[in-house]
Amino acid sequence: MLSIYLTDVQKRIQFKDYPGEHPVKFILNFKKIFPSVMELLLPVLPENENLEEMTWESNTEDFELFKLLLSGWGVIELRLTALAKFKDKKFADELVKRAQQKRKTEAQKHAKLKTVELDYLFMHEIHALIDAELVELGEKFYLPTLREIWKAHLPNNVLQANLA
Repeated sequence: MLSIYLTDVQKRIQFKDYPGEHPVKFILNFKKIFPSVMELLLPVLPENENLEEMTWESNTEDFELFKLLLSGWGVIELRLTALAKFKDKKFADELVKRAQQKRKTEAQKHAKLKTVELDYLFMHEIHALIDAELVELGEKFYLPTLREIWKAHLPNNVLQANLA
């Protein structure tokens, strides 16, 4: 369970809607996928430095973004599993690597983008690549849904991945 102190409302919450049993391990692995996680949830080490008692600090808006990233990755994993069945796991893994490379390129070309915006663009690219593959099966496009979920949190040019 993640014990999170929301600084803007001075409220402590317990968050347990994540996979795995070890919260610190989960966060460290999740930040490899979405680097903005370490900006959205700040670790607070206890005085005894026992990682089992680690707490986190955030504000309401950043915590909501963290939850969007978490649920967004869940959808990606489901769609990648479907793609792996349709094609194969290696193909699905390569698709993720292509999206990671595109995020890296966008970060270099558009240095003013926030980390969370780059994380969104990474998700956007993965869904675009999956959409292109699964349309053959009659699967509907997911990108409109992704944009709808994130529209209150990002500028329109980032939502549309139109950074020209």
